[in-house]
Amino acid sequence: MRRALVVVLSIVALTAAVAPALGVTSQEIYRETRCPTCNTPLDISNSPAALDIKEFIAVRVAKGQSEEQILDALVAEFGREVLATPPKSGFDLVAWLVPILLVVVGLAAIPFVTRAWARRRAGETPAPEISPEDAALLEDELRKHSE
Repeated sequence: MRRALVVVLSIVALTAAVAPALGVTSQEIYRETRCPTCNTPLDISNSPAALDIKEFIAVRVAKGQSEEQILDALVAEFGREVLATPPKSGFDLVAWLVPILLVVVGLAAIPFVTRAWARRRAGETPAPEISPEDAALLEDELRKHSE
């Protein structure tokens, strides 16, 4: 276990030195992926599966692969669940469009809802008149409590 951790850390260290020249870093890819066992972002996960995926990424970054190539290889190797966000294509596009559509529909509904509330409030009837006997009883009670 320690040997594997040392190997992974050395690959990550070497990648960190080479990657800025390549334009992609392991950390950027770690943030876009997640651990399949604990479902946390890969950059904070330390599970054995996460260490394997980190090594997988570090090797490909060291080879000079682009971010898209690395993410495609991750999906091919570990499945789409390894991505932190769904792809913006195909059926997964629904996950991106539905929240936007709900916000637009909600904003568009505001004028209709406020008009309905205003009509309902304007149509309210005033409180009924109380009888003179009830008014006298109320006055007596109020006088008793104010003393």
